[in-house]
Amino acid sequence: MNNTQDRRISTMNISLNQYVLLEEIGRGAHGIVYQGYHKEKPDEIVAVKIIDNTGNIDSLLVEPNLLYQLNENKQNKQNIQNIIELKDYFIHEGKLILVTEYIDGITVESYLEERGKLSTTEVITFLTQMANALDHAHGKNIIHRDIKLSNILVTGDKQNRRFVLVDFGISRMAEGIQTIKRVAGTYHYMAPEQLRGRPCEQSDLWALGVCTYNLLTGIKPFEGDTEQDLSKKILLSIPQPPSEVLEEINPDFEYILFHLLEKDLVNRTASANALLDELKNCSNSTVTKYIPDKNFKSKTSLPTWEKKEKAEIKKHWKRFWIYAVLSSLLCSIQEVMLLGGLIVFYLGQAKENSLKTFIGIFLMFVGLIVSFLIPNILDPVIYGVIYPVLAYISGGDIINFSRLIHFFDLVLLLFPMYNLTKIRQLRESLLLHKTLREASQDINKIIQLLKSFVDRNWGNMNLRQKYIELLLLNGQVEEAIVEAKLALEVDPYNIGVTLLLANSYFDVGLYEESKQVCDYYLAISSYSFEFSDLKERCQLNMNKQS
Repeated sequence: MNNTQDRRISTMNISLNQYVLLEEIGRGAHGIVYQGYHKEKPDEIVAVKIIDNTGNIDSLLVEPNLLYQLNENKQNKQNIQNIIELKDYFIHEGKLILVTEYIDGITVESYLEERGKLSTTEVITFLTQMANALDHAHGKNIIHRDIKLSNILVTGDKQNRRFVLVDFGISRMAEGIQTIKRVAGTYHYMAPEQLRGRPCEQSDLWALGVCTYNLLTGIKPFEGDTEQDLSKKILLSIPQPPSEVLEEINPDFEYILFHLLEKDLVNRTASANALLDELKNCSNSTVTKYIPDKNFKSKTSLPTWEKKEKAEIKKHWKRFWIYAVLSSLLCSIQEVMLLGGLIVFYLGQAKENSLKTFIGIFLMFVGLIVSFLIPNILDPVIYGVIYPVLAYISGGDIINFSRLIHFFDLVLLLFPMYNLTKIRQLRESLLLHKTLREASQDINKIIQLLKSFVDRNWGNMNLRQKYIELLLLNGQVEEAIVEAKLALEVDPYNIGVTLLLANSYFDVGLYEESKQVCDYYLAISSYSFEFSDLKERCQLNMNKQS
């Protein structure tokens, strides 16, 4: 960590209000950082950051205001030890002066350059500490939006390693986000929804996943020669699993890593707190061993999570049967018919069996009719305990008592129905992962498989979007345009499919049509980087043609 010292420039103890600047320790695009101290506290070294005025004093004050909110709970130091501590800030000659704790260390980016790769144990330490920092920030409704290795400092020895998140200059509160166009250096860490102008808390988790992948393998998960190429990789490609690069890695940790890099928000790690829970359950006993001179390239392949997904399916099946048996014992005959019909309907859909599907619908229909025509036939033995309790709650009122019985039965039915829905979703995900993995070397085969999935699940927009993305990736632009139009008839406001349609028009030179799609979306949205950028490129090409 002596590289920083080599870059330091003596400032001859220059005074700045109540502070004395000792030497320069860093320099960026918008300011300079000095080592210094307060005149009344000469023994306490601090970092003094002088930020140039960009013409908007309110934007300058974003970072100190947010850091103040993050640091205000100082009595609970444990929660904020991985976020840079703000000590003071003020305006001096039109420039913002930011005083923070002094970290005797280097950026994680420089640390990685020195080390090449980090061990799984150290990467888990990094991920855990950053998850703690984001959990605290997100708890204050603050999204960092610029998580990257150069914005994280590392200090301490191997036994007491500390990672500190810095640079909240472009952070915003979760409400009323305004998106800022970004440079290519940060572009590597931007999540798909952030590229589309919709950053959220999970965007920080994606960026953290990119950092973690880089530290573990020594390579960025997404690369591109231009911003456009890199954007396409982020939106379409899936990085190679670390298990194919490293001799050995904890499979649970690999699962956690790829969970952070899920392109769809619904599948990605839900929160920093959920990430901490996953890390607690992950054993870090497996030490990473590296394969030397491995030719590593990001490609369109899919990691296999079948073991995890099968375990999840088994867990939900077990819960389903527990709740189903309980419901059949405590519910009326007609409600059991509804539940049985739902089960048969699910089995018919899963096996693509029309007869079972019809029987399931028939049973549910009969159950509904019976529930309206026949009063509940309750077993007095089973309800020997429940009846008195419900009667006591209803105060002896017959109408209220009947309503409570129906409500109680309905709640019981919701549990098996929920687990059955989860099983169906997991089975679809497992089947999709498995078939795509088996065909991962043949994109035409993948497209055929996805087409069959789309035909059977025409309302599943995630599948349709993935299918359109692969058509574009394979150069089948005309087909992508047709599929995107069909998908938008089902969901006219789907941002992902709308963006794919605009890009498809652009790729075949239909700039006017592409611009119209961009205008349509921007008319119903406050801002979107992807649509605004594409609209600008359409206008440039149209001007060249005229």
